[in-house]
Amino acid sequence: MSKEEILKQYRNDVVNIIKSAKELSLNDEEIKLLFKESFSELKNEINRSKAIHNPTKAQNSCSTFRNTVLLCIILFLAIYVLLNVHQPTSSIVLRNVQGLTHPTLKIVRFLSVPIIKLFPSLTDLYDESCLVENPYFYVSDMECWPCENINSVLNITKVEENLIKSGSGTPFIIKTNQSLVTFHTLQKVYNNNKKILDAEAKSFKSTNTSIITLKDLFSNSINFISSNIHISWRINKMAPARVIRQVFPKPEFLPERSGQSVERFVFIDGDKSEPYTLPNTECSNVFVVQGKGQRSIVLKPSKECAGKCRTVSVVLKASYVLWYNWWYWRPVSLPTQKSSGPSITYINSYC
Repeated sequence: MSKEEILKQYRNDVVNIIKSAKELSLNDEEIKLLFKESFSELKNEINRSKAIHNPTKAQNSCSTFRNTVLLCIILFLAIYVLLNVHQPTSSIVLRNVQGLTHPTLKIVRFLSVPIIKLFPSLTDLYDESCLVENPYFYVSDMECWPCENINSVLNITKVEENLIKSGSGTPFIIKTNQSLVTFHTLQKVYNNNKKILDAEAKSFKSTNTSIITLKDLFSNSINFISSNIHISWRINKMAPARVIRQVFPKPEFLPERSGQSVERFVFIDGDKSEPYTLPNTECSNVFVVQGKGQRSIVLKPSKECAGKCRTVSVVLKASYVLWYNWWYWRPVSLPTQKSSGPSITYINSYC
C-alpha cells in the first residue's frame, strides 16, 4: 500500500471508531480521552522495545570496562610469561630498563613532594621495614629440632658461643651487669632529651586513656601498685634509639659482630597488668632485658612447631636477660604473684 492509501485507511478507521463510540453513548471528551490513553500505551511499548534492542549507556560502559580489564590481564600474563620463559627477551628488557630506573624514581620522588607536604606524617613510614605484617604467614616445611627437646628455660652463668649460634632454639636467662632502670630513670632520660623523644618517638600506647603521649607519662605521678596499666613504647628511629641505649646498653654476652636492630620496645606494667604477647622483632634473635620488677614469661611454640615442642616458662627478674629465637617461640608476658611495683622491660633483637 502507498502512503496515501495508508493515511486514508487510517482516517476511515478513526471515523469508524468515533461512530462506534457514539453509538455506545460516549461524548466527545470521553472519546478524546480514549484516544489519548491508547497513544500513551503505544508510546510506552515502543520505548520498551527500543530499550530491549538498544543497550543503555551504562551497559555500554560496563562492557567496555570489562573488556579493557580482560585485555590488561591477558597482556600482563603474556608479558610475564615472555620475560620469564624467553631468556633473550628478558635480557634485552632488563638491559634497557636498568638505565631508566634512576630517572623514574627521581620523577616519582618529585611527584610525591606535594603529597608529603599535605600529609607530613607519611615520612614516618620511611623507617618502617614492614608496613603490613602478614598474619597468615606460615612456614610449612620448617625444621623444629632446635626446640624439640627443650623442657625448661636454661639459667646460666656464662654463655657459650655455640648456644647462641645461628639456628639455635634453646632459650636461656642470664644475670648481667644491667643497672636498675626505674620509672624515675626513664623520666630523667626523657627530661634531658625531650626534644628528640617528643619529635620522633611517636609509637606510644597506653591502657590508661589519660596517658596518650610520653609527655603525659613522665609529667604525672603514676601509682603502679595494684594497677593494671600497660604502656608500650616502640622506638624505630636512630636518634631515640641512641638515647634509650644509654640506660639499656648492649648485653655483654652478645657476639661482637652482631648487628642490633634499630627497632626496640620499652614496656611499663603495673603489678596487676593483663597478659600480652611480646611483639615479633625485625631480627629473629631476641633479648629481653628486665630493668625493674619482675615478669613471668611463658614461651609458647610457634605455629610451625606447636605439635613438636612444648611450652616453657620463666620468671624474669631485674637485671636478668632472656634470650630466644622467635622462629620457634611466641612469648607471653604475665604479672607474677610476688610483684609489688612497676615492671620495666626492654626488648631488642640482632641479626
